[in-house]
Amino acid sequence: MPQVIRTTNDLIVNSLYLLGELGVAETPDAFMLSTGLDLLNELIDKFAADSIYIPFLTSVNFVMVVGQGTYSISDMIPADINADRVVDLSFANYIVAATGPTNLVYPIRIINKATYYGVVRQDGLLARPGFVFLDKQPLESFVTFYPLPDQPYPCELKLKVMINELAAQDTLQELPPNYYGFLKYALARKFLAYYPSGNWPQVNEDEYQDYYMTLKNVNETDLTIRPSVIITAPEPFYWPNILSY
Repeated sequence: MPQVIRTTNDLIVNSLYLLGELGVAETPDAFMLSTGLDLLNELIDKFAADSIYIPFLTSVNFVMVVGQGTYSISDMIPADINADRVVDLSFANYIVAATGPTNLVYPIRIINKATYYGVVRQDGLLARPGFVFLDKQPLESFVTFYPLPDQPYPCELKLKVMINELAAQDTLQELPPNYYGFLKYALARKFLAYYPSGNWPQVNEDEYQDYYMTLKNVNETDLTIRPSVIITAPEPFYWPNILSY
């Protein structure tokens, strides 16, 4: 079954269907679409103030700088990498040019800050990066690699980022399904100020509140979703041992 590609406009239309302001096969007018986009971005700002961030999967490609282990990521303030703030790291790879027809792609193991700062390590070590961790801040995020890159390796990060703003016809295929439903109900509820005669029964309000409380109570995403090396490694937990795995 082919995947349905949803866009920002589709989300606006579906919220108007939910409210009863559009019927099947009816086309939204320009006011509905422009107002819906404005309201949607207002909601994203409001939810961010309530610590509800709308996640979105994306990839970032950049070239490492020799000897630089930490890179800032933001589209709100000047940063090393211009992208939305990062919620979570899915995977990280770097590329080594090969003498043959294809390059070699190496994975970088994702760890958390406690693992990095809680072990013995050699500062300033230049080598191929083997580990990376994420540090989230209000206006920017940081990714730190260890060891420091000894060459300008091309790097790819698969990220779950925080949506700061949406534009008309933006593709939402990487938006988690539960967040799509949440935004649909939230936008329909917001449209009530413009269409007070809209159909918003108590069951819709209950559904919205259920979405809201579920996402509001979600704990901050942690990166320790894999077994700790401390538990699985038979040797003492030092960086030279880890690098040999």
